[in-house]
Amino acid sequence: MASSAATAAPSKLQNILTIIQFALSGLQAVPVVGAAAGLANVFVGIFQHATQLYTAETGQPFDVTKIPLETPVP
Repeated sequence: MASSAATAAPSKLQNILTIIQFALSGLQAVPVVGAAAGLANVFVGIFQHATQLYTAETGQPFDVTKIPLETPVP
């Protein structure tokens, strides 16, 4: 019997984040940049989970253009 729930394909943003995570995971094996790559990988993971939660909550893909730019402090 076929499933009635369709599985949504990953968004372009999710695909890009996955590629970045794989690259950072590989860089963690390089002693010179390993610690920094590990830290960056943690931040990418946090962002990836946040975008997934946003999509699950709103039903819309995450749109970075909706984030207001910083207003410089005079």
